[in-house]
Amino acid sequence: MGKPTSNKNKTVNHEVVILECIRDNPGGITASDIANLTNFSRNTVSKYVLTLERTNQIFSKKVGAYKLLFAKKEKFIPFETAISYYKALLSKFKKYFPNSDEIAKQIGKEAANDIKFPFGPSVQKQLRSLKGHPISRIFLESYKNFYSTYDIFQPNIDITMLKIDQEGKNATYRFKNSVFLEDSDDFIYHVHIMCGISEGILIRALKRDVLCKVDQIYVSNNKEESFFDLTITIK
Repeated sequence: MGKPTSNKNKTVNHEVVILECIRDNPGGITASDIANLTNFSRNTVSKYVLTLERTNQIFSKKVGAYKLLFAKKEKFIPFETAISYYKALLSKFKKYFPNSDEIAKQIGKEAANDIKFPFGPSVQKQLRSLKGHPISRIFLESYKNFYSTYDIFQPNIDITMLKIDQEGKNATYRFKNSVFLEDSDDFIYHVHIMCGISEGILIRALKRDVLCKVDQIYVSNNKEESFFDLTITIK
């Protein structure tokens, strides 16, 4: 989104401009980023961000060192429509290509090179700082904070690190509150696709061999009990 042009005779609707800026960055954006993009003061941005949160138009989430802002309703395709299309494709993929977990993962891994991930400026900066970092533990500990910025269908997924080895080269994570594990296993290929995407992103970021593996997927009639576990090994 470009910076607004200066026009003394034009009244700027700060709330609309800030909301549009957040919608233009579906991967999340900070208040500082908004101030830089719009030329509004930080105090002005903070004031209208608070209003937008109170009116339930946006929500915030801590990702790494940053508090990112997300729009409740996306600017383009409604979330409910987009996810229904995607779920339909997942279920048919599973129906006609059963037992294709590894194929789904490979699709995700290769797709990671082509997808334009909606990372905001602050997240991009933090990812660049981790590129080629010699201490793999730092990236493994950061992974759960970055995951939701590229799994755009699940910005509110809950991620817990279950364990990490002493060398900091192997970690296991548990994912809960997934929209793809609700009462059915029809959509579990999403887990394998995201496993592949994670592997592709980590290989590119760390410039090292990385293996991401789905350990288990548990689907329950109770959404709160459903989960899937991923293990990442940095070689």
